[in-house]
Amino acid sequence: MPRAAILLLLLALALVAPPLSTDALDDDGHRLEPFHMCGILTGPYAPNSTYEANLRYLAATLPAKVMNASSSSVDVLAGERPNLIAASASCNSSSEYHDCGSCVAEAFRYARRLCPYSRHAVVDLGACSVSYYDVERSETAEVIEVSSDGIINHHTSFWWLSFIYVDDFPIMLLLQVMGFACVLFMFLQEWRASRKVPANLLP
Repeated sequence: MPRAAILLLLLALALVAPPLSTDALDDDGHRLEPFHMCGILTGPYAPNSTYEANLRYLAATLPAKVMNASSSSVDVLAGERPNLIAASASCNSSSEYHDCGSCVAEAFRYARRLCPYSRHAVVDLGACSVSYYDVERSETAEVIEVSSDGIINHHTSFWWLSFIYVDDFPIMLLLQVMGFACVLFMFLQEWRASRKVPANLLP
């Protein structure tokens, strides 16, 4: 039984380690690998394609658009169907005005680097966040929902899903820490029980 408890402990550590590792900082104070999500169901885009040209256009114009916006966030479209891209950028209210554009530009670079050739990406640097997706493919993407009524297939937009995941990230981290604490508690209980057994066997 102790081996099973150790395996559970190692599994819990493996689940907790990835989110905690994103807190490492580089010389500029940014996380080395920011929180990001890459879309896989919509398929990749081809190098030097119209879609990539639209992404380059967004990378060049999105920082200026968010700086000139009346609020700290902006939603834009680039290109035409079937290569239409919807993008969003936002900065925290605590961010300085001149830092917002540079943060968005950096987040977009991270999105292109961490999600190469992906038609859907979300990057959150803390001070700002950027996301983009292929409008046409996301409209027809199928998502499987599991509920008490059974398994339901329905169509939805990955744009909506991405913001649920970004907003729920602290809750997911909290649940992982709670799971780790439960596994650690079970491991300690098993260890204490295994130490008591030899004492009970003494004459």
